[in-house]
Amino acid sequence: MSETHRESLELFRRGPEILDSAIEGVSAEASLFAPFPGKWTIREIVRHLADTELVVGMRLRQMIAEERPLMALFDQDLWADRLHYNQCDPFQSAALFRSLRDDISKILDVLPSEEFGRVGLHPERGAGTLGEWVTRFGAHVEKHAGQIRAIREAWDKR
Repeated sequence: MSETHRESLELFRRGPEILDSAIEGVSAEASLFAPFPGKWTIREIVRHLADTELVVGMRLRQMIAEERPLMALFDQDLWADRLHYNQCDPFQSAALFRSLRDDISKILDVLPSEEFGRVGLHPERGAGTLGEWVTRFGAHVEKHAGQIRAIREAWDKR
């Protein structure tokens, strides 16, 4: 496996640790706090990560198993609303995220480097390789962990 793929996989694998660190010790009240109208709460962000992991796991599996699969879109705001993300316990959502991320990571760990060049077709983003998707969703957790930390700071300053 190439060094680039190892680094991408390492960040991808660390996702659950990054998320756990961001939510460690958050109170129920703080997890429901939205610093600005229309912005997501910690509960919504963590559940978004868990549900996105369902979608990402499917997309990555499709790219590994199928030739140039077409990926389904999902409306994250509609999911947050219709699936009642704000009623989800953030620690249970983080545990679900960990389980899903660990499972797909084990699949990725055994792939030869050339498999990371396999392509999937996203209706909005176009063609992308397995390696690009692994990198994107490794960074996805870091982005949302930063949002969680910012919400916690805003909660503490209110």
